[in-house]
Amino acid sequence: MKYFKVLFCLILLILVGITGCSSKEEVTSINTVDVKELTDHSGTYVGDNSNVVAIIRALPGGETVKEIDLHNKTPKIIYGTKEGSLSEDEMLKYWFDDKNTLEKNFLYNAIYLTILVPNAQGYSFKVDNQKFSVSRKETEQFISDNIKTLPDSNKLFDKEKAQQFIDPNKEKINKTVKSAAIREQFFKNVPIVKE
Repeated sequence: MKYFKVLFCLILLILVGITGCSSKEEVTSINTVDVKELTDHSGTYVGDNSNVVAIIRALPGGETVKEIDLHNKTPKIIYGTKEGSLSEDEMLKYWFDDKNTLEKNFLYNAIYLTILVPNAQGYSFKVDNQKFSVSRKETEQFISDNIKTLPDSNKLFDKEKAQQFIDPNKEKINKTVKSAAIREQFFKNVPIVKE
């Protein structure tokens, strides 16, 4: 009986160890974004730091945010590693996975920041040595040309108006971002640059 107790304890320890090792932080992707959580923060001003940060953290790659600069009405997001988060290898594997995650996330995040933070003048994203900056005007034009005409910025401060734009268009946003041809055209006009 003593042997079985020892064996049971060893098996339990192994299972706990395996579970602990395999419960790595899952990074949000376009398919796993909680759009409801995003729209809870719609109508946010760039000056409302806590809501802007909540939006950025809820977007794809949000778990890899290293630094956010909200000066000059242009959110600048730097993705990377920090204490207690993914390792640098895991972070780089997520962003540079040969599935165009970097391009898709940059475009998706710019679209949602345009809708949810109406007073931003532009957006800047950086991962490793890859940087992307786009003006609000360019993103508004892209949304209106490829998804649906975007309401005026003043109307988007009304949470209900933002919700009315997002709800019927969230699938179209996803399809647009996932379209290789559309992304190629977008990044031809507004390229990702290496630093």
